[in-house]
Amino acid sequence: MPPLNPQPSGLMTAYQPAGRLVPVLSANAVNFDVIDTALALGRKAASFGETVLILDCNGGQTLNRAGVVFNKTLADVLSREAQLRDALYITANEHYNAAALGDIPLDKALGSLTALSLEFDWVFVIAETGCTRAHTRLAAAGDICLLGYETKGDDFMRAYWMIEAIRRRAPKFDPFLLSCGRKQEAVETALMLTDCVREHLGAPPPYAGHVLDNNLDARLLNQLRETLASSAA
Repeated sequence: MPPLNPQPSGLMTAYQPAGRLVPVLSANAVNFDVIDTALALGRKAASFGETVLILDCNGGQTLNRAGVVFNKTLADVLSREAQLRDALYITANEHYNAAALGDIPLDKALGSLTALSLEFDWVFVIAETGCTRAHTRLAAAGDICLLGYETKGDDFMRAYWMIEAIRRRAPKFDPFLLSCGRKQEAVETALMLTDCVREHLGAPPPYAGHVLDNNLDARLLNQLRETLASSAA
């Protein structure tokens, strides 16, 4: 795939994407809250001129939510039935692209997703709800992750079990936690979840806030940048 946004000839260097791979996971069936948050993060990054790919790995739900009509997927590209440019859909912002995985299993495409991420500043991979072996491998391959969970009752414990399962393979797994559902219960459930992780698994992941918080996209995007910069230093 040719580099995106190449610099005009005569300049010393070509555009070098940051290549950040961000798996977006959901511990519960949280409707469209986590999807909308990922889409908002992508739009915010694109508004700064950064290249973004929203990758739908949840059966077309993400692209439908984004209003993108598609007929070619990465599965078609991997089976050599389409070119990559046919499966990348540009939205209203030229820096903001979207694609669907299609009918190929996630774990069969992880190598290709990792390679594809190098062509963009941000690749947000929105996975189906749950925690399979493919989710674990995706989380381990990511540069940084988002993990959404439901605040209702003890549903937040599903996030705990996901963290435990993924840390068995990737001990440094430290996703940004996003609460969904009733905002009134967000702080309480965040404290219970992080306390539970601290007691049984070690250092708890950072709590990024509730999906309905004001200016979450701008604030969280900055947090992601700062965390990745610190880990690279």
